Amino acid sequence: MKKQRAERDARRQPGVRPAVAPPFPQAEMERVLRAWDRAVDTGLMEDGAEAKYHLTPDGKVLSVAVGKSGQVLAKGERLTPSVAERLRREMPLLAGIVTFYENNQLAGRGLDGESEDGVMPLLPTGAPDPMPPLDEKALADAQAATAVLVRQGKVSEPVGSMVIPAQRGVLFAVGGRDGELYVNGRALTRRWAEDLRAQVPDLASDVDRLQAMRAEWLDGAPEDRTLALAGGCTDLNCRTPH
Repeated sequence: MKKQRAERDARRQPGVRPAVAPPFPQAEMERVLRAWDRAVDTGLMEDGAEAKYHLTPDGKVLSVAVGKSGQVLAKGERLTPSVAERLRREMPLLAGIVTFYENNQLAGRGLDGESEDGVMPLLPTGAPDPMPPLDEKALADAQAATAVLVRQGKVSEPVGSMVIPAQRGVLFAVGGRDGELYVNGRALTRRWAEDLRAQVPDLASDVDRLQAMRAEWLDGAPEDRTLALAGGCTDLNCRTPH
């Protein structure tokens, strides 16, 4: 009785409104369910596989599952770097969860560890992390190494390059004419990726993301990737001249 009276009194106060659940995004859910049906029909996932759903008050839905080969699927697609970037643009309130599942996929953890299904609260927008001071020497070294690639004809003038700074060190990534991904003047092979993680440990997750991007590029036909990185970094601290 006291609870009912308190709720009634709150409704009478000007400017005080009881919390109202957002409308269920029925049409979007139906689209997602059809996407999962297509994933089953094309052999990406087992029929009846468990899927998780994250909803936002503005009607966006992120649904994830684990495919037959262990890869993470999002809304019926493989969670490749390009799909993850698109989902972060389309669902900014769920960008952090998209990144969580992307990192889980790299670590082979599937869907483990993320919050339960449900509606995500609207959080106040925070300011970006302060930009770390740019290591001018590291940047100059990376630019000089990339200039060698330009002279060799492997890279166009480095338009569309992605520059990610750390307190000490930098990642200077650029797409090659041959479809390769070069970072700090070298193709991002597994050995070079390991060296970069050791040299710039603060940017290890960025190396992981670039490595996944390179793998996606190499899965397709070779093409000129000169502008492939333009606008491809969603980190607010990322410097991407193009």
